[in-house]
Amino acid sequence: MPHHMEYELPAGRRLLFANAHHAEATMLVDVSRAPSVSIKRSLQPPPPFRFTHDYARMPNGNVLMGFLRSDGASPKAGDGLIPGGHGGLAEYTAEGELLRVASAAVPGGPEPIRTYAILPLPALDRIVTTSARMMEEHSADVVQIWRYSDFSLLKTIKVPDGRKIDGSPLDWAGMLPFGPRLMTDGSILINSYMCGFYRLTDVASAEPRLTHVYDIQGRDLMSTSTLVGCSVPVVIGHHWIMPVAWSQMVVVLDVAEPSRPREIARLMMPADFNAHWAAKDPFSNRIVIGAETQKEKGVFVLLHDPATGELTFDASVGGGSASGYIDLSNQCWTHGESGAARAHSALFLPEPAR
Repeated sequence: MPHHMEYELPAGRRLLFANAHHAEATMLVDVSRAPSVSIKRSLQPPPPFRFTHDYARMPNGNVLMGFLRSDGASPKAGDGLIPGGHGGLAEYTAEGELLRVASAAVPGGPEPIRTYAILPLPALDRIVTTSARMMEEHSADVVQIWRYSDFSLLKTIKVPDGRKIDGSPLDWAGMLPFGPRLMTDGSILINSYMCGFYRLTDVASAEPRLTHVYDIQGRDLMSTSTLVGCSVPVVIGHHWIMPVAWSQMVVVLDVAEPSRPREIARLMMPADFNAHWAAKDPFSNRIVIGAETQKEKGVFVLLHDPATGELTFDASVGGGSASGYIDLSNQCWTHGESGAARAHSALFLPEPAR
């Protein structure tokens, strides 16, 4: 099951870290001769940790790696998942050598912490991680703050409930905190899978603060049923581009004021495409969108207007009934077989040297 990889291509011809989830393998992929790519090395998680999920590159080239589980039982009473222990965090060299590892466990915590996404803040000597389940039944809805220099866990913050416009509780808004991104004012904006948006401030202080600031509603704004699934965003300038899986759409928020996000555009996707992953082409205004939940039959390429935030399908890609769509349902593989690819995460490769 191909799943996560780094959110941007590593600089300096370094190897790209990507995973195969069910095999619990991290692959180091040489993309320096694109479009030809090759796997140079494969890593297994360091015991007792299991199921690598996310990667984040440090300025020195090292890679932070998160794990959803560890050997042993879950701290959640009645949870039969084995292995089901807390996740954790590790640091590797750019060549794949393990440097250090730490557990995300909090003594006495009733829910397993599944280290899901990672945001390094080297200027502050901090790392921010979120906790969300993938195939697991249970996970703690928390955000964690670490000190990078000694890899110590400093703070675990329960994600608070959201609030509706009328002030009444929105108790599910903070479930499954997903993607943390650094804002221009130094705060961190985090979306939950349930499409709540939270702003983390004072991250280097003894008392960081996490506050609910926004919610994206489902595809039918007049419906009482909320279809959400805010997943892996990309931030371009002050535009937060948010795939929303179960509403089959991509929403653009203006986050120039991170305490007051506002929606400025949304693009509806086909009903059989659960938009999940967004990544920008560093050389153009193109964005690639991957899917989730066994709908990873291909990817869409969109165009982003940096002035208005508007998204459109790239008509130069695909064709037929799905402009901008790259169909991967019938591929011919280099080892001689053919069949469907599974396109979950995606990045743009540089143009080959001529």
